[in-house]
Amino acid sequence: MTGATDSPFHVDLRGVVDLLSHHLYSGPRVYLRELLQNSLDAVTARTQDDPQAPRRVRIVPADLSPDGCLHVDDSGIGLDEDGIRAVLATIGASTKRDALGLARESFLGQFGIGLLSCFLVTDEIRVTTRRAGTDETWLWVGRDDGTYSVAPSPQPRAEPGTDVALRPRGSAADLLSAEVVERLAASYASYLPVDLVVETAGGPVIAAGRRFPWEGGGRDAALSLGEVVVGARPLDVVDLSDPVSGVRGQAFVLPHPTGTRGGHRLYAKRMLVGESVPDVLPDWTFFVRAVLDTERLALTASRESLADDDVLGQTRARLGDQLKRWLLRMARTDRARAQEFFGVHHLAVKAAATTDDDMLEVVAELLPWETTVGQMTLAQFTAIDRVITYVDGVEDFQQVAAIARAEDIAVLNAGYAYDRTILERWVARTDGLEAVRLEPEHLADRFSDPDPDEAAAFAPLLDVARQVLGRSEVRPVVRSFRPATMHAVLLVGRDAHRERDRRDVAAAVDDPWSAALAEIAEPDAVARFVLNAEHHAVRRLADCGDAELQRVALEALYAHALLAGRHPLTPFDSALVARALPALIDRAVDGGPA
Repeated sequence: MTGATDSPFHVDLRGVVDLLSHHLYSGPRVYLRELLQNSLDAVTARTQDDPQAPRRVRIVPADLSPDGCLHVDDSGIGLDEDGIRAVLATIGASTKRDALGLARESFLGQFGIGLLSCFLVTDEIRVTTRRAGTDETWLWVGRDDGTYSVAPSPQPRAEPGTDVALRPRGSAADLLSAEVVERLAASYASYLPVDLVVETAGGPVIAAGRRFPWEGGGRDAALSLGEVVVGARPLDVVDLSDPVSGVRGQAFVLPHPTGTRGGHRLYAKRMLVGESVPDVLPDWTFFVRAVLDTERLALTASRESLADDDVLGQTRARLGDQLKRWLLRMARTDRARAQEFFGVHHLAVKAAATTDDDMLEVVAELLPWETTVGQMTLAQFTAIDRVITYVDGVEDFQQVAAIARAEDIAVLNAGYAYDRTILERWVARTDGLEAVRLEPEHLADRFSDPDPDEAAAFAPLLDVARQVLGRSEVRPVVRSFRPATMHAVLLVGRDAHRERDRRDVAAAVDDPWSAALAEIAEPDAVARFVLNAEHHAVRRLADCGDAELQRVALEALYAHALLAGRHPLTPFDSALVARALPALIDRAVDGGPA
């Protein structure tokens, strides 16, 4: 291709202004933060050249100002005409050194872009500024249609610095009022190292200059801040520091459990970024809320969140390591406090243990687990036998617990959140350990079969049981098991649940799909209703020869087994449970057929 020429893009300045001012920021309240950040940057620039220069910012809300405009006036370095055109009139420029005479990396703000946030609350921005070391005062007027003008100011400034004036747009008048401005200034700027004064109806109010608790405030100051952050007195305070990214702060341990990852209060160079900024700490630390200040972590263009880069990822990992070390140290040196913590936040710790070896040790050594031989830690349980028998459902544990205890079978309940993953990781990293999952219906295989004479005696009772349970897809069997005081037990495992679901779906779909589902049937995957041959009442029932009495009694025994094992009820089960007890009462009272 020949004769091609380069042409500049045609930029709709009004559209750019609208994009940046109305779509970059989360809401109009950020206008004051951006103005304060610009003032802080200007003050910082001036004091780097002249350490004796004042560090002053004064805000006059619109409803207290003679001209009806909000004014933010600072004693910063100011701008001359060249600086105005470079900084205020150029959007997106990138230079090694900016009009303030310092590398932009030294400051948090970007004066030109940040100033555009003011168009969220006004149609026109008036900047009156005088550069330090010069005598000229300039007036820059920017409008929301993308136009601006620059001229010598008709009102010269007596001292270097800048005044930004905003006349409130009608719908935004409240945001520039004294009541809201005082509140916003206190929120954004409390910890800024400047003399910040907000004029109010009651007189000037100092809105900055506070120190963070980790700057010498002590534990009481930290707990007081934590109470504000989490809404209650924290369980503990953990100091955090990362010199690489310039992060300092404290994490407050929540006094109540939470299953969700919350955000953290983040400051950048002491200016508030947000009250609930995510991704500052690892996901597994959702048992804390932190207050952090950073010197060097990069922010997004809106400065309302952190840039997701490698530096943030590395910082997050290092801060997470500090929380982990605190937890391990507490667990090993302060057992009472550790138990209080785990009582509230065991889920958070278990979540961490699914991926972190150090946290896995904490969980294995300190958290109690439910077993058929009593409450004990995972480390204690795995010391009993090198083959760990477990169930991974709470319902399954309820089914097998009484029998397993009577049969001296040690079974671990790994049915709660994260338990199975933790168990598998513990077994994988511990030499000689093996884990075997126990299916409840397979527990019947460990029971004793009746001898031939007993089997023959129980055969008529089993025939009646098959009639009673015919539509339930439950297989009745007779076995001898302990405890001998248990009449019967219903054992339903995962395979049986899956097969029941398959049958339900097959019955509800058309023939081609029904046939396909039949191909994956598991005929041996059935629940087992086990009658205890050792129980004298079951023996008497088998010997009575009264089929109707046997039917009523078996329905009652099955209903009891359903409820005792806390099994979910099918429509068939619900109907049987509803009629079993009344039928048994009728039989007992009448002495005849139900």
